[in-house]
Amino acid sequence: MRIRIGSRASKLALLQAQIVVESLKSIDKNIDFEVVKISTSGDRWTNRPLSEAGGKGLFVKEIEKALLERDIDIAVHSMKDVPGVLPEGLFIAAVLEREDPRDVLVCNRRFFPVPLFAQEGLKGLGRGAKIGTSSLRRAVQLKDMDDSVEVVPLRGNVDSRLRKMEELGLDGIIVAAAGLKRLGMGDRIDWYIPVDVMVPAVGQGALAVEMREKDPLYEVVKHLNHRETEMCVRAERAFMMELGGNCSVAIGAYATVSSGKMVLLGMSQQSGKVKKEEMRGEIFEPESLGKKLAKRLTGQT
Repeated sequence: MRIRIGSRASKLALLQAQIVVESLKSIDKNIDFEVVKISTSGDRWTNRPLSEAGGKGLFVKEIEKALLERDIDIAVHSMKDVPGVLPEGLFIAAVLEREDPRDVLVCNRRFFPVPLFAQEGLKGLGRGAKIGTSSLRRAVQLKDMDDSVEVVPLRGNVDSRLRKMEELGLDGIIVAAAGLKRLGMGDRIDWYIPVDVMVPAVGQGALAVEMREKDPLYEVVKHLNHRETEMCVRAERAFMMELGGNCSVAIGAYATVSSGKMVLLGMSQQSGKVKKEEMRGEIFEPESLGKKLAKRLTGQT
């Protein structure tokens, strides 16, 4: 059997595709693999914020087109890049166990040669720090932490963001911990931002495998699914969808399982203010929990 895996062409995306390859090899050593590199609109249009360029679907739509046209058999995505509504005929076949979900601060070593102490956080950068991020979610939470911060729009893969940080003379950038760790760059992290301080993106840290409905290959792929991560991500995505989630709305959500219950933390910007709420619910009713929390946060209940 030969499986063609569709992936973005960035270094991180290819590493994530390889994680799926190795996981599938552990299930069946006789499977052959081909990783098909696909250039997406999101990778090409790096001069505008995602909210202006068309949303996070820009990172997956060309890959999904390849799936529907049978040019590939499965697709590997960062779960946080997957829109709430999938094209007809496709579904998420597996969600792999989550990596670190947190956002992190990476400082410009030209200005901060010694890593910050974790407890210093933004204070270690001083008032009026210039911090790069392309995410509206990160930007509004940064300003909520310290309204003196100057948020500088910054897109691109991890390497290009680090390079642009140096070129633009920024004090630091905010990126996902999971990406840096998968790239073996965990030593660049200066501050792991607690999830209650900066609520992560929906699905952050998790990998998704997307495929065609009724494809017999599902009998192999389904074994990659990490049930707890899947249920948590479903709650987060339901919260996002209830709020009409897209890249023009600042939304974050993070679910965990504790003492037999699911705990969902949600964030959204409402009337110019960052609002956060937490709710506990049944593990096997994740969509219900996500919708209820969204309604509470917006004052509908």
